[in-house]
Formats: sequence, structure tokens, C-alpha cells
Amino acid sequence: MFGWRKRIGFISPTVIEVIPYDFYRFAPEGVGLVGVTCNIENWANDQYELALHNVERLAQYLASRNVDFIIHGGAPLVVSRGKGFDLEIISRIESLTGLPASTTVRAAMDGLAHLGIRKVVLASPFPEELNKQVAAFLESYGFSVLHSATLNVKFKELQNVAPSAIYRFAVEAAKAAPEADGLYMPCPQWPVADVVDILERDLHKPVVASDPADFWAAFRALGIRDRIAGYGRLLASLAEEVSPRETAGKR
Repeated sequence: MFGWRKRIGFISPTVIEVIPYDFYRFAPEGVGLVGVTCNIENWANDQYELALHNVERLAQYLASRNVDFIIHGGAPLVVSRGKGFDLEIISRIESLTGLPASTTVRAAMDGLAHLGIRKVVLASPFPEELNKQVAAFLESYGFSVLHSATLNVKFKELQNVAPSAIYRFAVEAAKAAPEADGLYMPCPQWPVADVVDILERDLHKPVVASDPADFWAAFRALGIRDRIAGYGRLLASLAEEVSPRETAGKR
């Protein structure tokens, strides 16, 4: 039966295409994805506001579909509001639904911290101004963005960026700040998950990407600690963790 183990709700700002493709390649058996979308059209504040206006309604709808965790996708929507809005939107979703939740940028920052990444290379497909907002948001929470780079991809062409191009772009970005602890590559709409593992091997540094980080946060909160290989250190770390219940049982 679909989602017999756990069901992850996802609120996407735009079409849901790369997200489920990634999810079902690394999600453990019995864990299902339940997605809804706001259908925004481009990188613009009025579009972000339109999507944010629908968050509460969509979160309640996902709760009615018996999901176990809710992810609010789309870093641009949150960083456009500045520091603290990630925590505010999580609180609103959790209060309305009684379910644990996260946002894309909060999951990423938790993932960066989990992997010990404080000095960051930011490599995104965003427009330059949006990239600056993401960098400022990270730095407001104490991360040091040593270098930021963007491919400046058109909004409706994100899914068409070749993994080979993403790989080359990330390698060049990493070279600009060799002292960085790791890379952050936001946006769930480009196929960056395809190259996370090989980037980590070649750069000898961890890479936090949107889809792996979003679902790492959900799996971790729900106690899913299956071995997930081939999609980076963050997802692989789930199998290395021991739950508080298991730790208490060993005392």
C-alpha cells in the first residue's frame, strides 16, 4: 500500500517534476511523497507573496491527506522575508496541523550544521540578486559565505540543466574558496542530486543540495534511518545515527 510506512507532504512553489524523481530514487521502501503546488511563474516578489498566501491552506490540506511531515519548499520565498521567517512559517504550519515541519532553507542550514559546514561556497541556479539574498540569509544565522556563484538559469528551464554542467559549475565555484568547509547548492528544480556524490568524492568536501536536505530533515524527524547510498554524506548519515529511544534503552 502506498506510504504504508510514512507519508511526506511537500508544498512546492512551482511544478513538481524533479522533486519526486529524486525522492523515489533514494526514499526507503514504504515512504511516499504527497505533493501540492502553488504554481508560481517566475523569480519575482509578487509571485513569492502569492505562494506564501497559500501556505496555511495547503498545509491543512496535506494534513487532511494524513501525511506525517510537511516540507515547505522554495528557499526564495523564505529568504525574501529575511532572518526568522523560516522559523515563523514552520511554527505556523505545526500549529495549524499538529505535524512536524521544515522549510527548504531551514533543512539546508540544519544539514550544513550537521556536517560541520560553517564556511560555505554557495552555488545556485538563481538570478544574481536572489543569490545575494540567500547568502545574506545564511550569514544572518552565523554561516560565512566565502564565495557565491550562479548559473542564472531561466525559471522554467531549471529541469533542463545537464548534470555535467552542474558538476563543472560546482567544481569551479569550489576552486574560488578552497578554505571552505563545503558547498550549499539550493533549488529542488535542477537535477543537482545527480552529482552530489561524485562532487563530494572529487572535492573531498560535503555538499548540501535541496532535495537530499529536505528529505534528510523529514526522514530524520520521523526516525527513518535506512542506509541511503549514492546521494551524498547527508542522507548517508541517517544510518549512522542512533535515536534517543535506542540510546536510552542501552543505559
